[in-house]
Amino acid sequence: MTLRIATLNIRHSGSKNADALAARLLGYDPDLLVVTEFRANDTGSRLAAQLERAGYATTHPLADPKQNTVLIASRTPIDRASRFSRDLSAHHLWCAEFDGTIVAGVYLPQAHAKLPYWEALIDRARRSEVDLLIGDFNTGNNDLDKDPKGTRFIGPEMPGRLIASGYVDVWRSLHPDVREYSWFSRPGDNGFRLDYIYATPEYAQRVRTCEFDHAPRLAGETDHSALIAALD
Repeated sequence: MTLRIATLNIRHSGSKNADALAARLLGYDPDLLVVTEFRANDTGSRLAAQLERAGYATTHPLADPKQNTVLIASRTPIDRASRFSRDLSAHHLWCAEFDGTIVAGVYLPQAHAKLPYWEALIDRARRSEVDLLIGDFNTGNNDLDKDPKGTRFIGPEMPGRLIASGYVDVWRSLHPDVREYSWFSRPGDNGFRLDYIYATPEYAQRVRTCEFDHAPRLAGETDHSALIAALD
């Protein structure tokens, strides 16, 4: 069997393009979906209801309706869901377990505010037996993960440290020398790779494909590209 994974940042709950984004997400036919910049407002409730009608179990942290956060949807029933750490906001790290797989949905804050979250993932994710880290990490390295003219990342060493802790950057493992970006700055039009799937080696060795879908960004439905992976 194949496990299809999709993640997409829907830009402040996707309220301006809610129906198009819902159709886009369902069109990926994912078994596991991580939606970042989800909001627990009327638009978010409609999206969750559409996913549930399509056969998904959904979970997200309690949040103010104006707070960007993470929604995880799974075709397999979710056995439990919780924050990653009591010390950090659940809005940025939300975990779910289904059929023995533990997933962390990730939407990290900007600038230096993201660094404690990276440190926690590096220190605890592998020890906590998290199998997949999926979402918008707001950081990359300052080499291939950004346009040479773009602003330099804060914390560019963090992805390498996470990999050293026991994870594989799934897309990069399949595209070792490629520049491809999931978000572009305005103004400047400089590209950055912000959206990732990190997997333990046991899961990474099952990956068949991992590709960006730029259609939702190019269509103006949101400002990010989706990332889609298929695992045996």
